[in-house]
Amino acid sequence: MALAITLAALALIALMGGALLWRTAGTRAQKAAGARFIDDRLATRHAASPAAAEPKAAASAVQKKRSGFRLRWWDRLLARAGIVPSRAFYIRVLAVLLVAPLIAALLASPLAGAVVLLCACLATVFAIWLRADSRRRRIVEQLPDFLDGMVRLITIGNSMPAAFQEAAKAANAPLSDVLARAVSQTRSGKELDVALTQVAKHYGIAELQLIAAIIAVAMRFGGRSDHVLDRMAAFIRDIEQARNELVAMSAEVRLSAWVLALLPVFIAGFIVTFNTQLFMTMYEDDLGYKMLVGAFILQIVGSYWLYRMAKSI
Repeated sequence: MALAITLAALALIALMGGALLWRTAGTRAQKAAGARFIDDRLATRHAASPAAAEPKAAASAVQKKRSGFRLRWWDRLLARAGIVPSRAFYIRVLAVLLVAPLIAALLASPLAGAVVLLCACLATVFAIWLRADSRRRRIVEQLPDFLDGMVRLITIGNSMPAAFQEAAKAANAPLSDVLARAVSQTRSGKELDVALTQVAKHYGIAELQLIAAIIAVAMRFGGRSDHVLDRMAAFIRDIEQARNELVAMSAEVRLSAWVLALLPVFIAGFIVTFNTQLFMTMYEDDLGYKMLVGAFILQIVGSYWLYRMAKSI
């Protein structure tokens, strides 16, 4: 049984390494394909007509879509956390994920190593998610000042796109990174509202989608867009103030939900790591195996209910 668990842990580690190599190879292939596409477009820019360029763009989109399996949720999570998925980053992550499980496997048992590996994976994803959530909150807090800058630039006679670009230059990080992505898309030919909507969906910022809708209406139908943006800035400030008050009042409830959800997991991991024989005796018994399966199912269902309850507050 111990040999099977050891082989399973080694297979999981090998699978993670293979997934990392697969992802790196896919990223390199995509960059090479993009470079070839850009070179072809630059070489045929003067000869190709707009009608002939549309099939090439469609073929490039299909090729990009079929370039291989990609963990899109992982890419978005890293982008929202402000992490560049470089080789050094993945080396650090693999070092963190492999050192502790190997130590646990050598000092305790292979099963303990597998449990520590699973806990390390969950802790890594959770830490990145916390960083992404904190970064999103800072971006939303910076939006009212950015809108105030746009209002001042529009008031003195700048157009909407020009005011957006100038205000984006004066913005601070991390909002400046998000706005720079939208500005780069506008320079490639996209409308400002379309680019801002795509960036808002990519980073999961609903407030940016509202700003994109206001910009779209102002660019298509005109009107006093400065007044609307000014009211939007005040609205975001009021929403953030109310959200901070709600977070302060519900801190005890959310902390209780985290404790109730994570405490059984840590207790189970502690027992498996430091008293593996107790777990194996229970696992090999028919009734004990049924109890373990039932506890696992109840833990998943209970964690989901606690998550829904905490999120609804």
